[in-house]
Amino acid sequence: MHDSVASPSWPRVAVHAVRTAITIAALTLLVGFGALGNVASPGPAAPSHRVDMSAGPLDAMMQQNRCSFTGFDRDVIPSKAIVRTPDGSVELVSFDRGWAVFSGAIAGELVAVCLGPTRAG
Repeated sequence: MHDSVASPSWPRVAVHAVRTAITIAALTLLVGFGALGNVASPGPAAPSHRVDMSAGPLDAMMQQNRCSFTGFDRDVIPSKAIVRTPDGSVELVSFDRGWAVFSGAIAGELVAVCLGPTRAG
């Protein structure tokens, strides 16, 4: 009988274990949601809004050269790119130069990738 008085009953241990597990799970979720909030926070505005040419020259350049802000399927290789230079001008360049801007080898910002103008015929 001395053992049963000195040791807590199994229901009390079970309740304590469940309560501890719930606390740990809640803290884990709280930290996880906090990290998710930092990762999923909205990024910068779309390139067309940052360039401030969305209703004019950029739209025409995008249409004439079949450009996309988000890219194309993996099997489609762009031939041109639109970049914003450090001085703020927007240029249609080769895809290689656009990639160099994207990778940081050349200063500027990649705005869009393009398939190039449609071929007549």
